Amino acid sequence: MRHINRGVGAAVLAISLAATTVACGSTEDGDAPGMRAVEADGVRVAADADGSGVEATRLLVESAPVVVVAAPDEAAQAAAASVAVGLRAPMLTAVPGGEAGLADEVSRLGAERVLRVGAVSFGYDDGEVVDSPTDRPGLEELTGISFDSEVEVPGDRIDDVTVHQSPGAPALMTVGGTDAAGGGTDTAGGDADSDDGSGAAEPFEPGAPAWDGDDAPSVLVHDRTPVASIATAVAAGAAVSHLRAPDPRVDGGSVEAVRDADAVYALGPGWGTEQQLGDRVETARTVPELPGGGQLMFPGRRFVAAYGSPITPALGILGEQGPAESVARVQTLVDQYQPFSPEPVIPAFEIIGTVAAGGPGADGNFTNEWPPEVFVPMVDAITDAGGYAVIDLQPGMADMVDQARIFEDLLRRPGVGLALDPEWKLEPGQQPGAQIGSVDAEEINRVIHWLADLTRDSGGPQKLLILHQFSMAMITNRDQIDTSRPEVAIALHADGHGTPGLKMETWDVLRSGLSPDIWMAWKNFYDEDTPTFTPEQTMAVRPRPWFVSYQ
Repeated sequence: MRHINRGVGAAVLAISLAATTVACGSTEDGDAPGMRAVEADGVRVAADADGSGVEATRLLVESAPVVVVAAPDEAAQAAAASVAVGLRAPMLTAVPGGEAGLADEVSRLGAERVLRVGAVSFGYDDGEVVDSPTDRPGLEELTGISFDSEVEVPGDRIDDVTVHQSPGAPALMTVGGTDAAGGGTDTAGGDADSDDGSGAAEPFEPGAPAWDGDDAPSVLVHDRTPVASIATAVAAGAAVSHLRAPDPRVDGGSVEAVRDADAVYALGPGWGTEQQLGDRVETARTVPELPGGGQLMFPGRRFVAAYGSPITPALGILGEQGPAESVARVQTLVDQYQPFSPEPVIPAFEIIGTVAAGGPGADGNFTNEWPPEVFVPMVDAITDAGGYAVIDLQPGMADMVDQARIFEDLLRRPGVGLALDPEWKLEPGQQPGAQIGSVDAEEINRVIHWLADLTRDSGGPQKLLILHQFSMAMITNRDQIDTSRPEVAIALHADGHGTPGLKMETWDVLRSGLSPDIWMAWKNFYDEDTPTFTPEQTMAVRPRPWFVSYQ
C-alpha cells in the first residue's frame, strides 16, 4: 500500500477551513452563489466504485451553479481537482459508460455552467459548457483562481495532494510535465464554447465553502477513493482525512478524525456497509488504543522487537540485560528503522513464555512453564514505554490452547499478543531438537478462536498472533488457517537464518500460497546470520516486513 510521509504516526490530513464563518451558498462578499451542501448527519458511505464521483456529490451536495467535469486520465484529474478546489465547486469524472449517470447528476445539481477539463465529450443542454485552457495563465484568467503555486505530482499521489489543498487558493497540480489539463483547448479561454455564440466565455468566480467549520462532517478517504470524490469534499469545506486503510480504527489519526464528529462520511470502496462503518466508528471512539494509536494492528504501524527470555541469555537478547535496559536497546533499533518506514515503528518484546524441554518433566509434556508473574516486569517495561509485548509458546507435547490459557490475564491487556512456535511442537516419541516439529491448522484455529473470544469479551483492540515458520512442513494444511476473526491479526514470522540468499529463498517459499489476510514478519539473528541484515536492508525486503525481531 502506498503512503505519503505524514510525519511519524500521523494519518489524518485535515483540510484548512476558511477562517471566516460564512453562510452556506454565498461567497464572503455575498455577490456570487456557491454550492449548497446537504445537511451533515450520521454515518454514511459513498463508494463511487466507478470512479465518477457521482455518489459523493449526491451525498454531499444539494446544488451547485458550477460543476467541473474531467477526463479520467491523470493529467486531467490533477488539473480538475485543482480547479474544483479553487472554484469551490463539485468535481465529476466522465468515465466510460457513465454518461447517463453523469448527465443526471449535473442536472440534479442545477448547474448553470460546466467546466470541462481534458478530452471530455460530455454535453449539457441546460447550461453553458466551457472547455478549460491547458496553460496556467489562461486557466487563471478563465477561472478567476490565483493558484498558490504549480506542483508536479506522481499520478498515484493526486489524491494525497488534493486532500492538502486549500479551497480558494490551491496549488495547480500537473502530472508528468504535461500542461495543466493535459488536453482540451489550448487557449486562455477565448476559444471556449459559450451559450451566446460569441466564442468567448465569461470568467468564472470562485464560490464559498458549503460548510463552515462547525457544520462540516468528518470525511474519510483512502488510496482507492476517486479523486473527484476527494476534490468535492475538500471544495465543500469538509474536514477530510486520508487514512492508511478504509477503516476508522487503523491508527491514532483516524481515531482522532471520528472521535468528536457529529457526522462521519466515508468515500470510496472498501468501507463496508453503513452499519459496519458505524460499528467501527463506535469502536474507534470507545475501545482502548494500541501503541501508536488506533485499534487495528496493521497497516497503521510496524514493530521492531527484541526476542528471548528473562530466564536465560541463551535464548535471545532479552535475557542479556534487565527490563529497562532491554527497552533502551530495542528503542535504539526503532530509531534506526524509522527512517525506512512510512508508518510509525513501535518497540516490542517477544518473550518466550514456555520453553521446550529436553525431558518430559513431571507432567510429561516436554515443556517448561513458569508462572506468568515471572514475565510481568518485562511486559510492564515495554508497555509502559509505549510498546507491545508478545508471549511466545514452545509447546512440546502440550496443547497450544492449554498453554495460551496460562497467560490469559496478561493476554487480556491491550498491549499484549501471542506467538506460536511449531518448531517445538512434538508428537509422541519425538524429542525437542531431534527434528523440526509441526502443527496442523486445526490446532492453530482453536488458538485463533480462543484468542479472538478473549479479545472480544475483554473489550480490547485487535490482538496480534504470530506464527513462526521456516519450513513448509512446520504448518500442515496452512491454507485452512482461519483468518475470518476480526479480533485477531495474524502474522507469519519467517525466522530462518543463514546467508542473505538462503533467508530470501525461505521468505519467498513461505509467501507462496499464503493467504493475503496474513501479514509478513522477519527475524534477524546476530550470531547465525552471515551477515546480519542492517535496518535499511531489512526494510528493503519486499513485501516490507510488518514485524521484525532480533535474536
